Formats: sequence, C-alpha cells, structure tokens
Amino acid sequence: MVIITKNMRDILTSPRIEEIKHRRRVRNLRMAIIFSVVLVLLIAALSYLSSNPKITIDNIVVTGNHIVSTQDIEDNVNKNLSGKFLYLFTKSNSLIYSHDKIYSDLMKSFPRINTLSVYRDNWKTLHIDITERMGSYLYCGSQIPEVINDVGDNCYFINNDGYIFDKAPYFSGNVYFKYYVSILDNDSVQVENPLMKNVLSTETFHNVVRFVDGVTSLGFKPIYLYIGQDGVYTLYLSHNTGETSPTIIFKNENNLDTILSNLTTAMSKKEFADEINSKYTSLQYIDLRFKNKVLYKFQ
Repeated sequence: MVIITKNMRDILTSPRIEEIKHRRRVRNLRMAIIFSVVLVLLIAALSYLSSNPKITIDNIVVTGNHIVSTQDIEDNVNKNLSGKFLYLFTKSNSLIYSHDKIYSDLMKSFPRINTLSVYRDNWKTLHIDITERMGSYLYCGSQIPEVINDVGDNCYFINNDGYIFDKAPYFSGNVYFKYYVSILDNDSVQVENPLMKNVLSTETFHNVVRFVDGVTSLGFKPIYLYIGQDGVYTLYLSHNTGETSPTIIFKNENNLDTILSNLTTAMSKKEFADEINSKYTSLQYIDLRFKNKVLYKFQ
C-alpha cells in the first residue's frame, strides 16, 4: 500500500510541476504546428514541381498499329494523363504517371491489340508499342443469311485461336473464311455481343482449321462453316451463281483426322475424283458422318 502524505500531494501539484507540464504541452503544440506547416509547404512544393514542363509527358509515340487508329490510342492515353491526382499532382508527370492504368485501359478499349508495351525513354515522351491480332477468319452470326449480298455483313474478326476480337468491315465475296455458329452464355442463351468470346473452344477450333486446310489441299475451296446446335457441321464449298451449293457434312464427335483421311482416300481413287470434278456444278453434298464411309449426292 502506498500512502501519499499531504507534503507529497503538495509536491505533485506544485506550481513548478504545473509549469513544466504547461511548457511541454506548448512545445508539443508548436512542434505539431511546425510539422503541419512544413508538410503543407512540402506538398505545395511537390504539387508545383509535378507540373514542371521539363518532366511532364507531352509527346506520345504509337508504333506497331495498322488498323487501330493512332488518334484513338492517343486520345485514350491522354485521358489518363489529364488532370491531377488528389487535385494536387499532375498526372502527366513522368515520375508518377499511371502506367498500369494506361496499359489496362488500352487493352480493354482495343481488343485488336495482342501485345502492348508502355514505357518512356525520356522525361517527356511516352511510347506505346503494340502488335495487333491478325484477323484470319470471320464470325458472322448464328445463321447463314438467305440473301447472298448479306453474307459477310455484320461480321467480326477471329484470330488463329478462335477468339473474336474486333468488328469487321463489310467484305463482299469470300475474302475471309466465315463461321456461323450460336455462341451461348452460361444460361445457354445466344449472346448479343460476341466480342471477346471464343467461337469454339481453342482445341476444337484448331482441329476444325486443320480439317478445313486438309479439305482445301484436296482441291476443294471451302468458304464458310455452319455449325448447328444438333452438332452437325456443314462446310460450304465455293460455287458459281446458278450452280448447286455443295457442302461437306460431318459431326462434332467425329475424329476429324479420321474423316479427313477417309475423304483423302476416296479422292485418291481416280473414278471418285473424276466424278466429283466433272459433276461439281451439280454436287449437293459429301457426307462424312458415317464411320469409314464417304457418301455423296448430285442434283
């Protein structure tokens, strides 16, 4: 037990002790004020220096683009370089510019961009180096148009992995090989916007591409592929106006290497090849849905 006597209480509450406490509080308050003033001045100085023209980005160099507009890229980047962080620091300052935000916005805004590099080589110049996805094929919806002039309208570019990455301009004729297939969401409903979707799984798409290339090597000219929801694939072949629209029919569970081998074997037989070639204008279909069989029909 600690017993505080009257004399001890007098010492603890003496004017001298109170004065020491008061001076300490005043000193702490002064230090806090000085620190706050210095901090404000430092922030103000940094804010002022952040807008120094010598270290702000005012030149954007875009390279590697062929289809994506340079102006569109510059406008996108400039949106992220305009204004200030926290209303204080200039966003175009080359030391604090938002590299990651610029990168992510460009990749999101321009699906055609395949690879992207954002960097500066001096205090004032920002480089945007890109490579674009190559549009080897077109996705043109879930159904083949009934009007021939509408074939190739409302299409999208597909890259070599079956990824739909950009809206395509109208192409007349058969400049690109086209895919017609329903692209469904998780609820098995046809998607309204196919951008950034895969027309088929990557593996299936690669298998189909190899099959179509194999058919081409046999002398046929495939122009588009229709995939029904029943799993039947219908490969349309080139033909002239007034002729039949020949097709090669197969199913998604077929081993495409096997059925291509069957067709190759059939085409290696002179009688079969001569008949197909001589009557091509009236050819209706070649059916490869049945194991080790090549069925065909003329009009």
